[in-house]
Amino acid sequence: MPAAEGTPPPGLKKRRSSITEPLTMSTKDTSLRVIIFGSSDDQQFSLTKSILQGAVFNGAGPHTILTTKTSGKLFGRNVTLVNTPNLNNHDVLHYMCKKEVKKAVCFSCPGPHAVLFTLNPLDMPPNAYEVFKPVVQYFGEQILNNTVIVLYHEEEGLSESLEDSVKKNKSFKELLEKCGQRCLIFSGKENSNEDKVTRKLFEEIDKMVVEHGIFSNLEFKDADKRIKAEERNIQSQRKKEVSAVLEELKKKHAQEDLEGEVKRYEEKIRLENRERAEEQIANRLGFTLRLVDYSAAIGKGAFVGAVLAGAMGFPGVAIGAAVGAALGGLLGGATGAVWNIISNALADFGGRAT
Repeated sequence: MPAAEGTPPPGLKKRRSSITEPLTMSTKDTSLRVIIFGSSDDQQFSLTKSILQGAVFNGAGPHTILTTKTSGKLFGRNVTLVNTPNLNNHDVLHYMCKKEVKKAVCFSCPGPHAVLFTLNPLDMPPNAYEVFKPVVQYFGEQILNNTVIVLYHEEEGLSESLEDSVKKNKSFKELLEKCGQRCLIFSGKENSNEDKVTRKLFEEIDKMVVEHGIFSNLEFKDADKRIKAEERNIQSQRKKEVSAVLEELKKKHAQEDLEGEVKRYEEKIRLENRERAEEQIANRLGFTLRLVDYSAAIGKGAFVGAVLAGAMGFPGVAIGAAVGAALGGLLGGATGAVWNIISNALADFGGRAT
């Protein structure tokens, strides 16, 4: 007689964690999620390679305008680094930049432990804080509590002299003050010796998290909720596939090896489902405007609609404005506001007609 749904294969004890449950954060969780911003693609990618010790980008070049997520295991910790398009890339269209930042949110849910702002100390921009300002404007000033400035270079024996010269930069001093004086000079050459500088970086991040916790806001919470729902969807769709593989494992492995094999497979499936869910939600959210943009979208639509309908007289302006606002709102995702505008305009037009 076949086992009931949710019952483990014969000979296996049912563990508390289930393959049908999304990944959740444990109180003993030691994972580390980091978003990397910077003023140079090369610096950001070199820092990521140095931390994870290898070519980790699966063909993505250092000048990509896409957000990339790379993962590895260091010091017994699961580490996720999320690289964003560099902040000095003025060729990236505004809507594309927002889309890529939304991806960074999804890839680091339920929130990053740290944001790294990487700069080249040998070629320091004269306006360091201004470069980072769009990040602060997007996430709010609280993001500064979770930000570490990383001065990345590939030279040897320069760290001490660099620190003195960099701190004379007025704009950098302003940035440093806003980030609680958290700054690390990261030498890629020195780090190749037993991840020496990476250890220092992780210690700095851990101290910061003890003081401020991980960074989160409504956007991260909303994205995380959507991702978990999508995970459940994907898990449901893969039930037959998973059951078939579990049956195969049962046939191939002796009792003493079976539990370990099943555990490894379940972990693999959970990670795959999470990544698929993150990608799908990131792509969906990347094409919508934030809540703060709804009013602007509606206002612009109303103005255009009113101008186009001006020849129709006052009622035409009202209806034209309503339709234009509706289109603006639909583009911004504000469907509730759209219906209110149309209803009010139609009611007003009906009253005038009588």
